[in-house]
Amino acid sequence: MKSDSGEQTCGILVTDPVDQALVSGLENKGYRVDYKPEISSGELMKILHDYCAVVVRSRTKLTSNLLHTGKGLKLIARAGIGTDNIDMNAAKELGIRVITAAGSSTQSVAELNLALLIDLARKISYLNRNVRDGRYKKSMGIEIAGKTAGVIGFGRIGFQTAFYLNTLGLKILAYDIKESPELISGVSGQYVPLDTLLEESDFIIVSVTLVDRSEKILGEEQFGKIRKDAILINTSRAEVVDPDALVSALKKGNIAAYGADVLWNEPPDSPVERDLIAMDNVLITPHIGAQTEEAQERVAKMMLENILKSLEELDS
Repeated sequence: MKSDSGEQTCGILVTDPVDQALVSGLENKGYRVDYKPEISSGELMKILHDYCAVVVRSRTKLTSNLLHTGKGLKLIARAGIGTDNIDMNAAKELGIRVITAAGSSTQSVAELNLALLIDLARKISYLNRNVRDGRYKKSMGIEIAGKTAGVIGFGRIGFQTAFYLNTLGLKILAYDIKESPELISGVSGQYVPLDTLLEESDFIIVSVTLVDRSEKILGEEQFGKIRKDAILINTSRAEVVDPDALVSALKKGNIAAYGADVLWNEPPDSPVERDLIAMDNVLITPHIGAQTEEAQERVAKMMLENILKSLEELDS
């Protein structure tokens, strides 16, 4: 993708906030980089055809209609691990390569899982709000040591979360469609059927990859099997949890608390999401799983290498 004079002709559009090392690294290689981290979908649709590559995080939604406007688009670089904000079928149809930064945010998301769990177990955010509002009153919490943690989805993040929890003295149960004896032995855990995990876990951490947008791993039937004193954590994908079933379970006291870094709409705009956020035993963060300096530095380094390699291959 060079002109006859040897200059790079490929324009790269960055539509979400990324570490500036990625932008400067691409520019140093001679690429024209336009950094528009707050671009709207409407504006993006008007200019996407001017670029051969686009870098996105989770905010930008690359729909089929949008991708069909990118006539010269050859590469989508997802500066993160999930691709559910990208219409993968459309990308394949159009011959657009999609690359990610798999593994770059494992540590950060696993630490967030632990933080949400401890916060809810000790009611830290809830009590902090009370103190700020002038209600200086104690409330009983629970320890996590000696309890059982069930991890749904035992990949990189699921394993790292389980590793932390096992180190703190928790028994580990795991459910995954692909079982790895090596991984599970690393946390002295065991794979069990989903129903067993739900019935026996004090804490449940959802750490799955969204394959089918319509699939709900946790619906009304599953919430009926979860222990009433259990805490549920989800930092992977909101779509795997049925929102109505979740809110119903919380209101009825069928689960103790819910912590999440993901919502069905971001920012939230549905009645069920507003009901959820208003509950005292619910803790929601605005999709900050990879929002650490260290994770973004790893993303930038990995993306720079992957983008340069992919563009070189596509140009050959």
